[in-house]
Order: sequence, then C-alpha cells, then structure tokens
Amino acid sequence: METTGRVTYHVVFSEHDGWNVVQENSGRVVGTHRSRTNAILQGRDLARTHAYSLLVIHDREGRIEKQYNYGLRPRDIAV
Repeated sequence: METTGRVTYHVVFSEHDGWNVVQENSGRVVGTHRSRTNAILQGRDLARTHAYSLLVIHDREGRIEKQYNYGLRPRDIAV
C-alpha cells in the first residue's frame, strides 16, 4: 500500500501515563490523557490537520481496534 506523505498517529495505553497519542516513525508522544476518549479526540484533531493521515486506535493490550483515514492519498488528488 502506498503511504508516501501519510502522517500516522496511534492512540496507545501506557501503565505509567494513561492513554498516549504517538506520532508514528518519530515515536514522539504528542499527548497524554487520563481518558481514552480524550486521547482519541486529540488524535483525530491532529490527523485532520494533514492532507493525508491515519489514526490507529489500540486497545489496552496493544491490539489495533480501529483505523480512520483522513484526507486523500497523493495519487487521488487531481492535478
């Protein structure tokens, strides 16, 4: 699958911090929340700021539960 230019955020659980929003590739934690809902909302807001992005939501055990795509893949954008 073509992922060029896509920014991906993950919502993951941490025993020490609660729910984190992590930017893929950099591994940077961009947000820490007590509630999963707040982490998802922040992840969604961050993902929507990019032309092409993905939000991956994990359960407490780290399994992928849901994925949301935002924007258009570069090949889908009319030139």
